[in-house]
Amino acid sequence: MLPFREISIEDKKQIEEKLNLEPARMTERCFTDLFIWRCRYRTLFAIQGEFLYMLFLGEDAPCLIYLFPVGKGDRKAALQVIDQDARERGKPYRILGCTQAQKEEAEKLLPGRYAFTEDRDNFDYIYSTEDLATLKGKKLHSKRNFINRFLQEHENNWHYEKLEPAKHREEILKFHHLWCERHDANTADTVVYEHCAVWQALEHYEALAMRGGVLYVDGRMAAFTMGSPSCSDAFTVQIEKAMADIPGAYPLINREFIAHEVMDFPYVNREEDMGIEGLRKAKLSYRPVELTAKYRMEPLP
Repeated sequence: MLPFREISIEDKKQIEEKLNLEPARMTERCFTDLFIWRCRYRTLFAIQGEFLYMLFLGEDAPCLIYLFPVGKGDRKAALQVIDQDARERGKPYRILGCTQAQKEEAEKLLPGRYAFTEDRDNFDYIYSTEDLATLKGKKLHSKRNFINRFLQEHENNWHYEKLEPAKHREEILKFHHLWCERHDANTADTVVYEHCAVWQALEHYEALAMRGGVLYVDGRMAAFTMGSPSCSDAFTVQIEKAMADIPGAYPLINREFIAHEVMDFPYVNREEDMGIEGLRKAKLSYRPVELTAKYRMEPLP
């Protein structure tokens, strides 16, 4: 079997060396996402030969879940390595995070071996950084109006700050705990994993090259956000939370954070919508310039 083991922050360099061989504007190609959510998905990795292999053993996984192998070399052999690993573990498997180009490559290398299914719920939403920072044009008119109503209501009683872990850590953790109490409609486990991801991002802020911002309204924290570079031309927003009782807080923290911290990247990845109808509507309303297509691969009998 492949020598899988848990991810640690010390593994960032060697994992990113492999990820950078095939850069893509995808959540699955960002070390930060793999690292801060590793407890939720029981994320393991192995490097063998020229390829990086990822395996997820989350309790709710219906089978072994691998990511498409990333690296340079014999891709056919790499896919066969996954097949053999699953056989030795005695479980069915599927492969996630397959791009259109990789789908075509796999079909050519191993014709008839896999069934491919478009994974729309996990498409990444890619935006122009300039669009998010300025909200110019007719297509984003409603977003400008929403923020303008917020500014009229709160006038000079709000401000934005660059996130500094030493200064904001405890306040953010308390804010997130309160946010979960007010907003969470999921299981208690989901709350624990979300809080863990926030804590991990703050704990390893510098090592992960995180950037963040905090929004205050009437002297209290109203929103915070954090993200990290995911490839040479894209920045990924991993975490964004705002209080629903402050209309306009979400679009304002989004605009202020991008304008202050992310203008050195041409694109922003705001990740997937997970098939949640309201989230999909919200993400589409910002007019993405690209939806990064992904496919699930399942071996045929």
